[in-house]
Amino acid sequence: MSTVEVTEGIRGTLVKLGLAAPSSRAFVIGVTAAGLLYLAGQPKASFREDGSMKPLRWLSPEPDATTTHFLLLPVGAAVAGYLFT
Repeated sequence: MSTVEVTEGIRGTLVKLGLAAPSSRAFVIGVTAAGLLYLAGQPKASFREDGSMKPLRWLSPEPDATTTHFLLLPVGAAVAGYLFT
């Protein structure tokens, strides 16, 4: 005998995919945002020639500080995903 499971709505789909907890959804959102930024070439502006990460301009007075910090958008997207999903 076989059983047919029916998922209804977005919540049912998220639970079926293993994204029932907000923390797991936030992780997936953050990793997806980081991957998209990487594909777009965003990390180039966030790193120095030697491979070290440039500091965030709002927190550091260094002359090569940048406002396009690589981790800023993925962490922001993950936090928003955690709070609003």
